[in-house]
Parts: sequence; structure tokens; C-alpha cells
Amino acid sequence: MHAAASRRRHLLFVVGMHRSGTSALCAALQACGASFGDHLLDPMAGVNAEGFWEDAEVVALNQTLLARAGADWYSVGEPQLETDWNTAPFDDLRRAATAIIRRGFGAGRVEAVKDPRLCITLPWWRSLCADLGIESSICVIRRSPAEVARSLQARDGFPVGFGLRLYQIYRRGIAQHVPRDAVCVSYHNLLADPAGVLAELAAALPLEVSAAALASAVRGELRHQVADGNGTPLLQGAAGELDAAELAAEIERVYPAAQTLRDMAACIAARGARLTEVGEAHSEALATLRQRDAELQGLAREHRQALATIAERDTQIASLDTRLAQTGAHLATALATIDERDSQIVEFDRRLADIGAQHSYALQVIDERDAQLQRVFARPGIGWLLRALWRYETR
Repeated sequence: MHAAASRRRHLLFVVGMHRSGTSALCAALQACGASFGDHLLDPMAGVNAEGFWEDAEVVALNQTLLARAGADWYSVGEPQLETDWNTAPFDDLRRAATAIIRRGFGAGRVEAVKDPRLCITLPWWRSLCADLGIESSICVIRRSPAEVARSLQARDGFPVGFGLRLYQIYRRGIAQHVPRDAVCVSYHNLLADPAGVLAELAAALPLEVSAAALASAVRGELRHQVADGNGTPLLQGAAGELDAAELAAEIERVYPAAQTLRDMAACIAARGARLTEVGEAHSEALATLRQRDAELQGLAREHRQALATIAERDTQIASLDTRLAQTGAHLATALATIDERDSQIVEFDRRLADIGAQHSYALQVIDERDAQLQRVFARPGIGWLLRALWRYETR
């Protein structure tokens, strides 16, 4: 059984418009003990460098829900706000979503799920939690419409008027789907006093507020769009206090629909021009890649030829090694024969030396005998008789 099933679970839905500070709120919640699981989208430099805190499978399911309702996150309209998510077109998705909720979102006492699309699809997810007997609550974060629209412009290139109208639709979704007892926080207040905002949440949720942890988790320098305090309520950041009709009137006054359509058309045309440039650059890149591929293929052929030559040389070297080994064996035999002959020569020299010594000794003996004979022959009287006998015997 999954670890999440062994304890009483509480699922917190973090709800807010795109670019409204939901990621900063999630970082604060995580610093206070909430968990988001191990299936999060990767951070994206220049967009959310610290991470989105969004479960990839939840986002994919929300995208599918919106697509089946005939919308996308950037094109949600009034009909989608009235969609009954518990009807047949969405039944096959309930099993996958139920499996996601059952596997959980980490081991925290509070499991948190964040996706701006929840502004539209929240009723579907809450009904699944109810079916599973899992307690759920909601925290909504708000930000100045102008700051949201400017952030969308910086990230996606949307005209400010379009971003404001998209903000307006998401706000209507929150108004329709979020119960009145949900905790609402301000992005501005979160950055100014994260401990105070989280203490408010901790009054309703089992969170442990740590000012030190929050100081490193909530970073004001990541806020790139700030209302300037002059002009309309949209720019002052006070539009959150306007009701829906007043907000719509203020958006139309400052950014008329006709002008917004022209801005959107210009934006699309500019995107098209950039896409054309990208396409041309892509074509050039493909041509370069094809040229590089041809060069690589030529190098590959040369490489194969070099390998074949090396293999041939290896065979020749192996043959030479065999021949050298044979020659070495012959040489060893010859050296052994030479050693044997050297031993025989040494023995022969020794024997010759012995014979020479014996010969010298024999000559010495002969000389001694000759000297004795000469002394005998030299004796008076008998000497001449012995010499005559010697001559007679040696004839």
C-alpha cells in the first residue's frame, strides 16, 4: 500500500491565474511542510527558474479536460466555465485521475496540488476527492491584473488587453468554483510578509511556519512585474477589489476590445514573421546538417577503410609474430647447439693440453735417457763396446 494511504490525508488545491504568484505560494507551503510529490514539471529558465510546483500528470489531465471542452488554457471562454465535468465525455479520465490522487503527492501532512487550470477544472478534482473520502481545501492567490497581464506579455507575447481579458475569465472561474470559506491570499502580501500569510494558512491547515525557511523560499527578486501606483486601478493593483462588472468596464475603457484585437493580430503577425525567420534558419540549419551528414558519411567511409587497413596490418603483424616466434625457436636451438659445441671444444682443448703435457714429459724422459746413454758410452773401456751394440740393435 502507498505510504499516503496509511495516514489521514489532506489535499490542498492551490488555485490562481497564470503568473499570479502560485509558484511563490507553493515554495512557501513547501518550506512549512507541505509536499508536492515527485512528478513535478522541470524548472524553466526565464519563466519559472525555481520550478513550477505542478504535477506533470495533473497538468496533462487538465489540458485534456479543457481540450474536450473545446478550449485551452489561453482560450477559455464562458461556455467552458459552465461545463459539467461529471458527464460522459470525461468519464474515461476519472480512472487515471483517481490513480493520480491515490498515489499521492508526497509524504507531507498536507499534500498540495497546483495548476492554474484548476480555476476551471476544480469541481472535477474535488468530486474525485469526495468519492475517495479524502479531505480537501483550497487556497486562492490573487495578484494585480495589470501585473498578471504584463507577465503574460513578457512570457507569451500576449497583448496586455488580451491578458487582462484572460485574467477576467479565470477570475470568473474562481468565483464560480471556489467556496466562500477558502483562504485567499495576496501575492503582494506574500512577498511582503510571508510568515504572516502562512500563519493565516496554518490556522486552518497542519503547517509549521518557519520564518527562516520562508526567508529563503520566498524571494522578492523573482518578481519582475510591479504595478507603478499611478493611473487606473488596473495599474495600481487595486482591481482585485472591483466586482466583475467594474473590472470588465475598466478593462474595456483602458484596453478596448477593438484595439486588443488589432494588437493580437499584430502579435500573431509578428510571431508569424519570427516563425518564418526561424523556419528559414531551420532550413539553413537542415542544409548545414545534411552537408555535415555527407561529410560524416565520407569520414565514416574513410574510417571503415582505415579499420580494414588496420585489420590487414594486424593480420600481417600476427603472421610476423608467428614467424618471429619460429625464428626465435630456431635461434634457441642454434644457441643450445653452440653451447654444446663450446662445451665439446673446451673438453677437446683440455684433452689437447693433457696430451701436450704428456708429450713434453715423454720428451723430457727421452732426453734424460739419452743423457744416461751418453754417460754410459763415455765410460773408458766398456763404453765403445756398448755403443757398438747399441748401433747394432737400432739398425
